[in-house]
Parts: sequence; C-alpha cells; structure tokens
Amino acid sequence: MPAFPSYAQILLDGYAVQQASALKRTEMDAGPAKQRLDRSRQMTERQVTVRLRSRADYTAFMVWFRDTIHRGADWFDWTDPESLTVVQGRIKNGDIQRQPKNPALTLWHVSFTLESWDE
Repeated sequence: MPAFPSYAQILLDGYAVQQASALKRTEMDAGPAKQRLDRSRQMTERQVTVRLRSRADYTAFMVWFRDTIHRGADWFDWTDPESLTVVQGRIKNGDIQRQPKNPALTLWHVSFTLESWDE
C-alpha cells in the first residue's frame, strides 16, 4: 500500500476531526429516544492542511496524488497524529485545494478531507 509522503507536514491550523455515529436512534412517541449500536466500525473524517516547503515537494506531492493514489481513489498508509498508529486513509472525493503561500511558488498549502475507518 502506498504511504503518505513524509515531506508533507500536517498543520494544526484548520485540523478538525468528525466521526460518524455508530448508533441507530429511534425517536419514541413518549419518553426518551432509543439508541443501539448499529455499526462495528465508524468512518472518521479529518480536515487536513499540509505544508509543502519547496517546489520539488509540491511537484512530488502532485505526482503522488495523480499517479500513486489515482487522484484520491486509492487508500494509503498514514500516521494518525492522535494515536500515532499507521492507518489506511484516502482523500474524500479526490477533492484538494492548493494554495501558494509566497510569490516564488516555493511554499504551498494543500487542503483536503482525509477519511479513514476508526477501529
């Protein structure tokens, strides 16, 4: 399985985690709603921005995105910054946003939603 590039630094600014519910909730006519476990696994989405510190890193990241993970269709290994374990993730819908951070185009921020199974 391909690995997330080591040169792509995940930034804390804008990082957010949203976990899908594993419960099924049924509202009752009277009394509190009932809830029960519906799924053994949950999909977790993370809003991620990575910093690429050179033109070479930016070019390598775009080649990795386009050719290695097929524009976000494929899963890859990455280290979850919370648990420090290697998990499989992918770029949701293959949507990325690229933003140059200096006029020389040598510093870039690339943002996307990373989804992975929470086990």
